[in-house]
Amino acid sequence: MAEKILIVDDEPDVARLIGLVLERNGLEVVTATSGPEAIAKAAAVLPALILLDIMMPGMDGYEVCRRLRADPQLSHIPIIFLTAKNEVADRIAGFEAGADEYVSKPVHLGELSARVNGILNRTAAIRAALARSAHVVGILGVKGGLGTTTLAVNLAVSCASPPHAVNTILAEMLPGMGLASFMLGMGHMEGLGMLLRSSPEEINARLVENWLATHSTGLRLLFAPLLHQENTPAWTPALAEAILYHLRRMADLVLLDLGAGLTPVNRALIGLVNHVILTFDPHPLTVTLLERTLKAISTIGGGANHIDLVMINRAPSSQTMTVQMVQEAVNRPVTQVLSPAPEAMFLTAQHRLPLVISDPQNMVSTQYQELAQKVLVHAARARRATGPLQPVTGPLF
Repeated sequence: MAEKILIVDDEPDVARLIGLVLERNGLEVVTATSGPEAIAKAAAVLPALILLDIMMPGMDGYEVCRRLRADPQLSHIPIIFLTAKNEVADRIAGFEAGADEYVSKPVHLGELSARVNGILNRTAAIRAALARSAHVVGILGVKGGLGTTTLAVNLAVSCASPPHAVNTILAEMLPGMGLASFMLGMGHMEGLGMLLRSSPEEINARLVENWLATHSTGLRLLFAPLLHQENTPAWTPALAEAILYHLRRMADLVLLDLGAGLTPVNRALIGLVNHVILTFDPHPLTVTLLERTLKAISTIGGGANHIDLVMINRAPSSQTMTVQMVQEAVNRPVTQVLSPAPEAMFLTAQHRLPLVISDPQNMVSTQYQELAQKVLVHAARARRATGPLQPVTGPLF
């Protein structure tokens, strides 16, 4: 069955011309001439890709894109903006609205056809890779400031170190907020920043491998830049998916530090991971965010068939909700509780060593190690259904 492409343009002649080119490539074309019609047709036919004009009367393309990304049933559909608005600010606005690609008019029809085929092929390859590659865990904070990166670093080190010694990659998928290299005492590294200079089509295994750093534990890392630089290229779902496609073929376990919130990129990645870890603190407002995040993730779909809740305590228990109260509020068990340890965390930051290395007997280190054990047990169970991970060492696999 031919894949459906939705072309949205208020100029029917433009849509017809583009449609003829795509139909010659064996694709089925559906058209819409306004924003509301585009949203309705997207919901009705669930196209494999949307070509979206920006300058339309009434609802412009930016708003159409935002509404599509906000709809759990439609948010996964790749979107290419096709428009005469070609200033840098216009491109940034397009990517911030959630576009995967941006093509300026007048467009060469051969180039457009190649862009369409590239996205369709990449999407098919990523989906096909789900069943035959690394177990991927997305670590997401329901809000910022919870210590999600600290958790990700300690969890990754625990998985990569003996007794497990699993072939593990930790990737910071949050440009401009990278802290892991400093937490590990590895200086200023920003492999993700270098990959941002490439288009999704240019991302390949060798390029990704070149920008991975290796820690003394054997853990490999894709570090994000600490700060946004001037003229930093846009961080798009298409680019994030292309990077993940190669990462998951280089290890047995890939941990993604997703930072906080269901951004367009995080929505795309959540649809591709096998396992989600949600971090939160037991404050009533944060628990409300947790409940809403869980509902949103349940509608994204994809491979995330397992969700763990990790409660990070940072305040006296008299000022927070209990574990039982949280579980009743979200109707889901809390997997792990991390105790407050401000003095130990201060020392680890000062010496730039993760707690599981600097003080492995610390109570919080033990809690990180317990969570690592749970993650690896789940990974082992999941992989038994699709075939063994190779190569793998350690008692759990």
